[in-house]
Amino acid sequence: MPPARASHGPVIVDLSNVAKDPSIAFSHSHAALVRWDRLRALWVRERGEPVAWLLVADESIVRGMSRSDTQRLHAMTSRGEVVMVPDADTHLLALAISQRGVILSNDRFVDHLRTPGIEQARLVGWTLRDRTLCLVDRSLDRLQSVLISQRAAKQERKQLGLIEGAPELDFKWFCRSEPCPRDMVALPRLERRRILCPQCGSYLERGEAWRSPVWLKILHGSVEIARFVLEDGDSIRVGRASDGATLSLAGEIELADDVLHLDPHHLELMNEGGTTWVADLNTQHGTAMRYPASKRSNVLLPPVQLEVGREVALPLAARVVMGRTPFTVQIAGRPGG
Repeated sequence: MPPARASHGPVIVDLSNVAKDPSIAFSHSHAALVRWDRLRALWVRERGEPVAWLLVADESIVRGMSRSDTQRLHAMTSRGEVVMVPDADTHLLALAISQRGVILSNDRFVDHLRTPGIEQARLVGWTLRDRTLCLVDRSLDRLQSVLISQRAAKQERKQLGLIEGAPELDFKWFCRSEPCPRDMVALPRLERRRILCPQCGSYLERGEAWRSPVWLKILHGSVEIARFVLEDGDSIRVGRASDGATLSLAGEIELADDVLHLDPHHLELMNEGGTTWVADLNTQHGTAMRYPASKRSNVLLPPVQLEVGREVALPLAARVVMGRTPFTVQIAGRPGG
């Protein structure tokens, strides 16, 4: 499936996020405009010129720039090419919603997921595959790749000074340190009653409490390719559509042959009070459930085909099989257990 084009709206660039990402291009400065130059060239080469570029940056970005880049940024701001604001995330989302644009950022905006109208915006990020920079369509309304499995959580809790059922695990935690690549932290570090980021050591900001969360993961064979969380009352579709409301697997370029065998909207997952429900969305090749042979066994029973539209509970250790592909979905565990 070809990538979504930006011709129907402007590309709204999270310049702070782009300029600080060393995976785009090397620089001796913490923030460098050469990274924006390279990412813009990649966009034009792969997707063509958009109707407009709208660049938004945090006012603090200049603290990490070289003198020449600072002068260039001021010139761009004077020409109206860049908007400098105290809170770039809020401004980016407001523009994307009002103008139905595409946000170019690797930020997941996890603390803005309940912004009214967020489903109208689209998100495009970037990644390195075999040392090649690639654009990737992503979902704005679901968090991925920030959580860990149940077994890993138990091992890591000991190292982080946390006990099972610790009250710190009931809340979302956010790292606001600019150099830190993490935003949302699944497992904080507890050190002398201080809540710290396990990666950079900065103090964490406590968010709201989780609402009966369920963490799930998508695998291709035995390889995990995505993680996400559903809170009580949340639902999400999984497939190959890139419509902003679907957790799309279309960005998995190296798995393109298998992705093509998925329906655009293949299945829907729902969290009701901590119980995960799954439903097939009238797909060509169907959806099946493989239940564990017993509670203490890792052996799975043969797949049982799901009836179209019927919601079926997804138990621990079971796997949802998506059509005739190696893609499966299963519960990944919770930070607290």
